[in-house]
Amino acid sequence: MHAPGETENGNTGKEWKGIKPPKGRHWRYAPDVLDELEKNGLIEWSKNGVPRKKIYVDDYQTKRVQDIWEYKDKQKPIYPTEKNLDMLERIINTSSQKGDLVMDCFCGSGGFLFVAEKLNRRWIGIDSSSEAISTTTKRFEKDKNLFSKKDITKLVL
Repeated sequence: MHAPGETENGNTGKEWKGIKPPKGRHWRYAPDVLDELEKNGLIEWSKNGVPRKKIYVDDYQTKRVQDIWEYKDKQKPIYPTEKNLDMLERIINTSSQKGDLVMDCFCGSGGFLFVAEKLNRRWIGIDSSSEAISTTTKRFEKDKNLFSKKDITKLVL
């Protein structure tokens, strides 16, 4: 119910229901709006007497993400454990931001790394299989030409 920043002369810095906003903060709404919210049953009070706004899912226009994701893997993958690139994109986008460092400890076909590169993430890929490293390298050579021959040697070590 309150936000950072003090309001000295405005309504949002005044007392409401005998309570002032915490030090260094102000009410998110003017007292008349707070009265209206309470009248409509949209304010609940904590055990300590702190007002909280009730927020209902229906009040939001955004689509909620489900906990079941349906992605189909390729019929003929280039590597046995290859994952759907759209799914990997969703995972990377929801768990990191541009410029972040992400890591795949079992990079297999390099799909995760490829999507991370596409989404402007820094990345680390690890795999003990020479077949996985070869498959990953081929993916980047084919689609992005990311590595020089010298870089590929570093990967295999």
